[in-house]
Amino acid sequence: MNDDHKKIAAAFLIGGVVGGIIALLYAPQSGKETRKDISRTARRIKKEATHIVEDAINNIHDFADDIKEKLEDAVEFGKDLSEEAKKEIMKKLDHGQHIIDKQKRRISDALGI
Repeated sequence: MNDDHKKIAAAFLIGGVVGGIIALLYAPQSGKETRKDISRTARRIKKEATHIVEDAINNIHDFADDIKEKLEDAVEFGKDLSEEAKKEIMKKLDHGQHIIDKQKRRISDALGI
């Protein structure tokens, strides 16, 4: 059975070589033209790959810039919120102080002090 496998492998190998020779003999263009076509195709694929990589890099930079802007906006909003919170706290403290002063006067008036 081992010899059968070797014979089948040899037959495929010989068939591939014969097919390649026939393809070269019946090719519509010369080897030189085929090499030029392969070279042109390789250059075109390289250019397209370069454009794809450049587009990907640009998209990543744009995405990073967008995130940076949104983070800056969030930080600015946080600062504004903090300032508003500070103002609200001071307003409440002033209001509380006003109420304490009012109650102090009422108690003083009631005690006659």
